Amino acid sequence: METLKSLIYVSKGNLPSKMAHSIQTAKMAQAFSQKVENFELVTSGDIFSVLKGIDSEFQAWYGLHHKFKLVRLPLHIKIEYPFPQNYENFIFYKLAILYACFKAPCLIYTRSFPVVEILLRMCIPVLWEWHEPVSEKLSSTCKKLFDNKNLLGVVTTLPQLAENYLNHGLLPEKTLVAPNAVDIKNFLPYQTKSLARQKLSLQKDSQIILYSGHLYDYKGIPTILKTASLMPECEFVLVGGWIDDINRVKATCQQMNLQNIQFFGHVPQSELALYLYAADILILPTSKYWELAEATCPLKLFDYMVAKRPIVASALPTIATVLRHRENALLAEPDEPLSFKLAIDTLLNNPLLAKTIADCAFQEVHNFTWDGRAERVLQFATERLQKAKKSDISYMRNVLKYITLKTI
Repeated sequence: METLKSLIYVSKGNLPSKMAHSIQTAKMAQAFSQKVENFELVTSGDIFSVLKGIDSEFQAWYGLHHKFKLVRLPLHIKIEYPFPQNYENFIFYKLAILYACFKAPCLIYTRSFPVVEILLRMCIPVLWEWHEPVSEKLSSTCKKLFDNKNLLGVVTTLPQLAENYLNHGLLPEKTLVAPNAVDIKNFLPYQTKSLARQKLSLQKDSQIILYSGHLYDYKGIPTILKTASLMPECEFVLVGGWIDDINRVKATCQQMNLQNIQFFGHVPQSELALYLYAADILILPTSKYWELAEATCPLKLFDYMVAKRPIVASALPTIATVLRHRENALLAEPDEPLSFKLAIDTLLNNPLLAKTIADCAFQEVHNFTWDGRAERVLQFATERLQKAKKSDISYMRNVLKYITLKTI
């Protein structure tokens, strides 16, 4: 099958940032760049970073091993990196599309809803990656987007999301389910628990239950705190979070008189493995009350699996697409601290079970790599491009349409 010669990935314009979607974007960009001769990732930047491209700081932030062309459009005179929470700039979307039009790649790829809307209004083919269910507010808009002949397809991470899109008019042949993945190289060389704890100045003999990620309530942080209150003999370590969220959770810990919670804040992807290796058990307590609970399978899940540490996770249908109770993890009832305590106790008291499920998870995670995911996406894109009807509309002839579009 013919391979793509060029691809431009239009990001949401906020790289680097602490947002999980930016990690996924950077990892997919690295994988694409190893398979597409002319690859570019487009983000926003300032006049000082426009010539930097992908520098060592950017690579370390995301744990990248290969350089690729990173285009930083100078929307700002000077900006402090990483980008702030929920950063969005609609001027970036238009400038990024203008840049893509001049470059005229074989394929434009994006996770940005506004970029998809603009490109389809310009009659320019686009492959869209989307990880959210269609809301009632966007139902009619999405049906129009799904029906547009220039939408090459939608790449998503879960069968539940694909079904949601199909119910809103997306054709099966325009749908690809490609689960999230992990960069196994970031976990090499393997480190023992004792060595990791020594490097992090953690107690050698503590029973450490570790969570990595943001500290939002819907991520299950209240469940962690309540579980910690039931298990004062264990140390609960939280890695990640915005400063405001860390301070908020610390205040809650004081109110609950919790003495066994330790905070490390956000760490670059290149350093995350060390923290996971220091744990006895890795915890993923996603709340069932989160509006996206039935539509998410967190990136951290795959990181956990590589670390060879037993996992206790919420028994949600989306998480169960990867984890199976007593096979590669223990699944607990979401938002039920007693259920999580029971699962943690089971693993601490049964080292053989803990090792068995951790080893199984490690073996299975090799099926979820960014390289493999990129290969599937590119094959899907190539097939969709070949099946798409030929059009005499060029990128450059659409620049005029682009200039006349109203700001979204």
